[in-house]
Amino acid sequence: MLYFKENVIFTFFSFRYKIVIGDKMKLFELWETWVAIYLASAVLFAHTFKVANRNMKDAGALTILLEFFTALFSILFLPLFKFTVPNDPSIYVTLLIVTGLYAITDRLNIESRYGLEPSTFSVLKQLSTVFMIFFGIVFLKEKLVVTRIIGAIIIIFANLILAFEKGKIKINKYFVMSFISNFLFALAMLINVNISDYFNLAFYTIITVSIPAVFIKLFGRYKVRDLKREFHTYHKKQFLIAALSWSLMLISSVRSYQLGDIAVVAPIFTLTSIMNAMIEFLVFKNKNRFVQKVIAAMLLTLGVILIKL
Repeated sequence: MLYFKENVIFTFFSFRYKIVIGDKMKLFELWETWVAIYLASAVLFAHTFKVANRNMKDAGALTILLEFFTALFSILFLPLFKFTVPNDPSIYVTLLIVTGLYAITDRLNIESRYGLEPSTFSVLKQLSTVFMIFFGIVFLKEKLVVTRIIGAIIIIFANLILAFEKGKIKINKYFVMSFISNFLFALAMLINVNISDYFNLAFYTIITVSIPAVFIKLFGRYKVRDLKREFHTYHKKQFLIAALSWSLMLISSVRSYQLGDIAVVAPIFTLTSIMNAMIEFLVFKNKNRFVQKVIAAMLLTLGVILIKL
């Protein structure tokens, strides 16, 4: 009788355990979960990275270090996804070209993040969507859709609002760097058609940050001692949190698009602009052009919604 009771109790708790674990695993099959992870990690990255790199001496060395630690943290997420690799050699050739472009965009983005406020950078980032529409019309012969054109114009207007300061358009080198990086990122996305679907997503993230790091190190002729010296100038805890959050941000952004509808996911992603502006205002007491930033972020969200209709 005692054996029977113990067996029943064991079976009951085993059943409950499977249900709980099963429910938790199902959460990671929902696009909403990954969107929430993206928003949290993107905002965390923007502000921790801004604090961590205040003493930056060399943007190239910083890019290499960030990509290296991001690759390390991405190893933690390998078990979350089925491990697959493509057999088609052309995919690896395409990936090599794309990672070369990523090396340039990452390098430009790191420096532009250094010189721009997180909310401003978030809005500028959406210029890549405008470039992708242009490339689609020119190279892929896509149809001209009125709502997409209007959406693209609104995004451009939102960025002009951010450039408008003290009665005139003020564009600095960080603004230009962000503009160029978004152009190159859109070009990389044009070439990179669903390559991530062929790989374990965490492994794909490791590839897309480690190979650019190698490119920058080789072409920049950086030595290990240069990287060590640069690393010692940063706030270590904030830097490591930034690397972890960037890993999460990269993985969650791709996974959100894999599981969800682009027309829904893309506009939600633009909320980072408003969230960053609110954090700058409430936490860091930064009142500089707060109304401008919020208006630009709202117009940006509207523009992305129109594009994705």
